[in-house]
Amino acid sequence: MADEASTTEGPVGARSPRTRLEPAIRRERILDAAEVVFAGRDVTTVTIEEVAEAAGVSRALVYSYFGDKGGVIAALYSRSFEQLDAELSRALEGTGSLPQRIRAVTECYLRFAADHAAAWALIGSAEALSHPEIRLARRVRFERMGSAWGGSPQARILARALVGLLEAATLEWLDGTEVPLDDAVDLVCRTVWLGLSGLEDHEGLHFPTAGPGAVVPRPTARGTERSPRG
Repeated sequence: MADEASTTEGPVGARSPRTRLEPAIRRERILDAAEVVFAGRDVTTVTIEEVAEAAGVSRALVYSYFGDKGGVIAALYSRSFEQLDAELSRALEGTGSLPQRIRAVTECYLRFAADHAAAWALIGSAEALSHPEIRLARRVRFERMGSAWGGSPQARILARALVGLLEAATLEWLDGTEVPLDDAVDLVCRTVWLGLSGLEDHEGLHFPTAGPGAVVPRPTARGTERSPRG
């Protein structure tokens, strides 16, 4: 991809003359700037010009990398979930019982959202969810999660149900609620556990330990699981 020779960035928004950046680095800098610009804003009010100014690049370069504002949103959205999946994998390392893994996943979602509130807000944006790239990314992610359980239609439904619950609960928690993090985690965990424990074979469920499938349990050898309060 063509790059600009006239400017480069130090901190977001700063300019220095006639230095090139690698395209991948410049792309990440633009997304860093976009995350700042989107923070606390209705995404429909943000312009490409604002993103370009914050990144210290031309509007044309932003269009060249992302196509339009929807492309910026889609890239920021996808990057956030890549980061979340990596954190989910780390959070699940060393966890034992199914309730412990449910709590690890839930707490990871809420903490990640609190640390990336601007990007997370895009999840509830109609403009973001209607973008073809995001719709494709979500479909692929759900399919990979469903495959982690075994690939059945029921597994795909459960993947959407669990992630939908986590996303909706996290958005509500971020939206001015005064519920402490630990209390919110406990509430969501108990809700998820009630649903999973109602499945006939819930004692044989576990969360995979890596990747986007980490959000969705799958069958394994049966063992004894206790409730989150157990």
